[in-house]
Amino acid sequence: MNKPAPSDPAARPAKPSGQPSPPSDKDIASTRALLRVFMLLLLGTLLGTSFPLPWKVLGLVFGLAAVTVGIIALVGLVRQKAPTLLRISTTVGLVASLFLTLGAGATILLWPVTEQYEECTATALTSKAQRECDEDLRNLGGLLGVHSPSVERVSPWSTS
Repeated sequence: MNKPAPSDPAARPAKPSGQPSPPSDKDIASTRALLRVFMLLLLGTLLGTSFPLPWKVLGLVFGLAAVTVGIIALVGLVRQKAPTLLRISTTVGLVASLFLTLGAGATILLWPVTEQYEECTATALTSKAQRECDEDLRNLGGLLGVHSPSVERVSPWSTS
């Protein structure tokens, strides 16, 4: 019996406005936590790829996790209409983690070549020996079947 009049604003269903609702504090907190984890994983990827071979696998694992968490964080930032600078910096971090992950994956795919290069550089005492190690790496340790000329170049002014 006590029904509100149809002209009463409380009785009418809310019309959807053209603007989305602002993100909740819970959404903001979860995105902030994802960004922190993403930065730590990116740092772990960077450090992991600089270790010698058995530990380079950690770089790949951290890299895959960083790419995954970075994508989730970026989606959250876009949904929340976060500041442009934050979205751009997250995208740059995502691209960096992608490149580091691809590099770590290539290093692990070429495990024997990488292992041979790391052993060679660890025992190289002279710059000539270091150049030979680098040249061997460029040829992928002989996997390409390309034999480049010796690293030591002959001077065009020599008589021999």
